[in-house]
Amino acid sequence: MTAAFRRLSLAPRQLVALDHARDTVVRVTRGRVWLTQDGDPADHVLDAGDTWAIERNGRTIVEAQTSSLVDLSGPGAGSAILPLAAAVEPSWAQRWMGRVANVGFGARFVPYL
Repeated sequence: MTAAFRRLSLAPRQLVALDHARDTVVRVTRGRVWLTQDGDPADHVLDAGDTWAIERNGRTIVEAQTSSLVDLSGPGAGSAILPLAAAVEPSWAQRWMGRVANVGFGARFVPYL
C-alpha cells in the first residue's frame, strides 16, 4: 500500500481542513501557514522548509498566511477538505456594487450576482 500524497497551492487566508489525520505530515515548501489542532492549546506557524506531523485525531486546520505551497503526506492527505471559494467580504461587495451601478448604467441598474 502506498502512502497518500497531495500538493496544495494556497492563496493567503485560504484554509485546509483535515479530519482524523493523525500522523499526516504537513511540509511547507513555499510561504507561511498557521496550523491548529483540535484539543491542542498551542497553535503553530510553519515557514518554508518546516515540517509538522499531526499529533492527534479530530480536526486540524491549516491556513495560508502568505501565498503558500504545502505538501501533505500520510493517512489524511487524500481527504483534505479545501473550500471551493473564500467568502466575499461585505465591504468589498458594497464597493463593487457602487462602482458598477454608477458607471454608465444609470441609478436603476442592479446586477445579478
